[in-house]
Amino acid sequence: MFQIYLQQSATVFAAAGLGWIALFSFVVAPVAFKSWDVGRADRLVRNVIKSGHGILAFLALLSGVAALFSGAVGGAVVAAMAAIFALCCQWALAPRTDEKPIMGRKVMKTARVVASALTALIMPVLLASIVLTQMGI
Repeated sequence: MFQIYLQQSATVFAAAGLGWIALFSFVVAPVAFKSWDVGRADRLVRNVIKSGHGILAFLALLSGVAALFSGAVGGAVVAAMAAIFALCCQWALAPRTDEKPIMGRKVMKTARVVASALTALIMPVLLASIVLTQMGI
């Protein structure tokens, strides 16, 4: 009985992470870049990544822990990989204090594509975690 509860909890945590990814990748980032100028939209997206991807990693890690205790080791490992990937996205796209490169410039046009694509790539990983956890693998 407790194993089924943990299995369902792992699924709920991973599904919450999927909801966050869908909201950010397909609603927040595209609407920000369509509605505002590039500078403001980029600041919004980077600040959302800075604050939200930590929560996403925490949800994926909770899903992995619940999957591990339910006996689904494969689902736990894949969920932990999703958590690490979310933290990597947070680190790669977080606001920087770096100076402008010498004889170069920052490319702002690709910010939306990078932010949405890297975050959206976590979706299949979390889906695989859900499937493996439900199968008990």
